Amino acid sequence: MGSPAKLLPESEFRDFVERARDRHLLSHIVGRHTELKKRGARELVGLCPFHSERTPSFEVNDGKGTYHCHGCGKGGDAITFLVEQEGMRFREAVEVLLGEEFPVISEEERAQRKAEDEAMLRARVDLAREMWSRSVPAPGTLAEVYARSRGITAPLPATIRFGGIPRYINLQTGEVGREYPAVVCALQDAAGAVTGVQNIYLRADGAGKYESPRGGKAKLTFGSIVGSAMRLGPVASHIVAVEGPEDGWTLMQRLPDKSVWAACGTALLSRIDWPAEVQSVCFAGDNNAAGRKAVEEARDAALARGLRPGSAFPPEAYKDWNDELRGVAA
Repeated sequence: MGSPAKLLPESEFRDFVERARDRHLLSHIVGRHTELKKRGARELVGLCPFHSERTPSFEVNDGKGTYHCHGCGKGGDAITFLVEQEGMRFREAVEVLLGEEFPVISEEERAQRKAEDEAMLRARVDLAREMWSRSVPAPGTLAEVYARSRGITAPLPATIRFGGIPRYINLQTGEVGREYPAVVCALQDAAGAVTGVQNIYLRADGAGKYESPRGGKAKLTFGSIVGSAMRLGPVASHIVAVEGPEDGWTLMQRLPDKSVWAACGTALLSRIDWPAEVQSVCFAGDNNAAGRKAVEEARDAALARGLRPGSAFPPEAYKDWNDELRGVAA
């Protein structure tokens, strides 16, 4: 056997990783997966490669070497992108970017990075819970106005609120953007704890979504969202699951005897952690290729967990359930 690998000091390890991050323009890496268009000197925008969407919400900043999706919340740097999009391990991603063998990380550094990651996750969850606690019940607010504009006449559940919520918050610097009226949707884990929120930012009159002059998404997520769901109904043995709040409200109104839950986007439909009481789930997907793929993946995941899965889709003329309710053909 060879001699044990030498463990790098923390400063040298961080320098190695930073050099890997800076070696390539991030847009060249991301551009293999989605078409990017310039918006400013160093910024580019395109459709998110992590979830299905029709309006570009995925931003790449070559100056900072970072990306962020305002739709699903994905963000990071070149290493993160290779890990999450191309399935590489952290070590492999660094080696690919730098073209050098990756050094061994010390146990102390590994423990420190884990502690830092856990602290950041707690901070994100605390931020989401603060947004939730600051919001108010939906009845009589612009949240109700927005729901009515989407054809929803049924009362909104207690897991849907209204508040004035910033669209931008930087936990590292403390920078906070201006507040906008927003529907605040609670995201709960299997135990029922609020771990995140999805905010639907509204126009001043509440009759539609906010339209950013920069083309940003009207829906933004905060907190920990993977595994969590919007509970529009109680925990039950049978759940109807959809990909977003508007479709959830639609089926909640259409199926008052069923418990309807919503994921935080198509890509997360298969990632919901179901409480032990749930025995079967009908996945009601969007009527397009991405929606059918998401339902197929969700059914497979449910089967693997011992649940009885089913599926449903709106009529062929409509993209989703809310479009059908409003008579908006695809």
